[in-house]
Amino acid sequence: MIDQSEERIRLAAEAGFIGLLGDATSEEILTRACVGSAKAVIVSSGRDDTTILVILTVRHLSAGTKIVGNIKQEENIKLAKLSGADLVVSPPRIGGYLMADAVETSHATPFLCDLMSVSGQMVLTERPAAQDEIGKTMAMATAGVVVQIHSNGRAIPFTERHRHIIQPGDLLLVISPAHGDEKAEGQ
Repeated sequence: MIDQSEERIRLAAEAGFIGLLGDATSEEILTRACVGSAKAVIVSSGRDDTTILVILTVRHLSAGTKIVGNIKQEENIKLAKLSGADLVVSPPRIGGYLMADAVETSHATPFLCDLMSVSGQMVLTERPAAQDEIGKTMAMATAGVVVQIHSNGRAIPFTERHRHIIQPGDLLLVISPAHGDEKAEGQ
C-alpha cells in the first residue's frame, strides 16, 4: 500500500499489511514498492486523473505486471485502459447496474451482492479445467455451475453449456457454495 496519510499507513500496518508513505505517482516510491517484480498492482487513488497517472507510471516501470484500476467516471474507463490497465473496475457503474436491476427484480440483486461478498454463501472462482472435466460439456462439469469458459482466447458463454466440450488448458468460471457442497446437497 502506498498512501500519503500516516494514519492510513499505521492502520494498514496494524492489519498486517506493508505500507509506504509517499506519492504513488512517483517513480521512486513505485520502485521502492517493487512494482517491477509485482504479480499485480491495484490502483485506487480516489481520483481518476491520479489513478490514470499511477497506471501510466506502473506500466512504464513494468510491462508485465497486471494492473487493475479503480475508475469512477465512465468516460475515464477508456483512458485507464489506454494508459495500460489490464482491467478496470468501476464501482459506480457496477452499483448502477445493481440498482437498475433491483427495480425489475426482487432476488437477482441480493444474489449478485452475495456472490461479490467475501462472506457470501456463494463464490465465483476461476480455475483450470479438472482432468475429469476434459471432454465433457460445461453442463456436465462436476463442481458447481460453470457459467463461462475461456478457451484459446475466446470466451464461451453459458448459452453454449450443452455444446462446448471442455479442452485441456480451458479456464472455467464456476459458481459454487462458499463452504463446500454440504449446503447445496442439503437442499
